[in-house]
Amino acid sequence: MDVLSLQQRSGWTVEHRVVTTSTNDEAARLVEQGAPARTVVVADRQTAGRGREARRFASPAGGLYVSLLLDARPEHLPGGIVALVAVAAAEAIEAAVGAPVQIKWPNDLWLGGRKAGGILLEMSDASRPVVAGIGVNLQAVPDDLPSELRASLTALDEAAGHAVAREALLADLLGAVDRWSERLAAGALTDLETAWQARLALVGRPIRCTFAGRPLEGVLEDASLRDGLLIRDAVSGPVWRQAEHVQDLRPAARTIS
Repeated sequence: MDVLSLQQRSGWTVEHRVVTTSTNDEAARLVEQGAPARTVVVADRQTAGRGREARRFASPAGGLYVSLLLDARPEHLPGGIVALVAVAAAEAIEAAVGAPVQIKWPNDLWLGGRKAGGILLEMSDASRPVVAGIGVNLQAVPDDLPSELRASLTALDEAAGHAVAREALLADLLGAVDRWSERLAAGALTDLETAWQARLALVGRPIRCTFAGRPLEGVLEDASLRDGLLIRDAVSGPVWRQAEHVQDLRPAARTIS
């Protein structure tokens, strides 16, 4: 990776690692050492990449594995920052592959209905930068995954029909994060929410999830950074569910009348 060129192009401080456990771990160490916002950690390979709820994130050589250090106001955490990173990543990927990118709530990036990447936000002290990890499958989906999981995944080269350059994608991602960060700092949360809502997958479709520890099936009617998820089920009708109590949201085959 040409770190100097990437720094000059983006204005970010770039910390490159050939191999690390996870870029979020490395970024957290940098935060403890006083690293400022607009620092990005990028690794060629992760040995212990993870997603939400400690799920494994396969991280073979050839993917984009980065963690961004971001300044964030308390009122924008966590939903506003997750939305910012998701929208920025979707814009960068869309420009690279020429195909629409959706956001599967809360943190998956979808191409053609399959997962191409994910986001993991981690926070320590409110006075320090937030760590936003992003993993994107650039090349073919790893063969060593269970067949059911492999079927739910895709890679950018498959969608684009050609190889996608890692450094170019990262530079576009950092630029999009900067643009949305500036707009959010200027008070454009509504604009961000509109862009986020326009990309949401599963809206209007049957879903299943766990809500407050119990299984729930219904139709995802809407989503809001402030109010959570509007889910209509057969018993209660449409009810706003607080996002922090919703887990494992995914499509469901059954139609809710």
